[in-house]
Amino acid sequence: MPISRLARIGVLAAAVATAVSLASAVPASATEIPIPISYSVTGSTVVKKTGSTLDLGPGSLAGNLLVDDQTGAVGLNANLQLPPATANISLLAGGFRIKAKVTVTPTAPATGTLANGTLTTHETANMEISDIWAGPIVPVFPVPTVPGSCTTVKPIDLTLAAANVDITKPITLTGNYTIPDFKNCFIADLALGALVSGPDNTISLTLTSKN
Repeated sequence: MPISRLARIGVLAAAVATAVSLASAVPASATEIPIPISYSVTGSTVVKKTGSTLDLGPGSLAGNLLVDDQTGAVGLNANLQLPPATANISLLAGGFRIKAKVTVTPTAPATGTLANGTLTTHETANMEISDIWAGPIVPVFPVPTVPGSCTTVKPIDLTLAAANVDITKPITLTGNYTIPDFKNCFIADLALGALVSGPDNTISLTLTSKN
């Protein structure tokens, strides 16, 4: 985000604080002032059950910071987009490997707050498994799947946070999340879903301003 835009946020927050202190006994209705933002998104997630790392991105986060003109509170409403990623899973001490396409599709815009230097975001997304390959040492054999159908039974709930945020620099959000069970899967999809479903998976996303 350009420094000039950041300056606008700071000036606006200061002006709002002054206005609130001088407000009459009957304050005006609050209005959220949108300030456009656009970030590139990269990161990774580690699936606890398998110990495998899935690289994420490059994707994008585009939307608005929402500044309350009465309180100066800063919120977030933005659309997260991530391309399909490739999962590489090693079993039997590396003697058997599985490769699959993993698609994460948000169900709604990401929301969040920026307060006291901490950015907290919330997103829900469905996860789909498809295009599975398997084999000893190298996954070279295609496995029958049902494209577009093997998804989590409910959306993944992602709450991520970053402390001491300087929005003139890249922001790294981190958090833990649970991968739900999967539904509408063929045998191979279902087996792979059982391998990755569960709690305490970790995720890290780095936001870098495009402006």
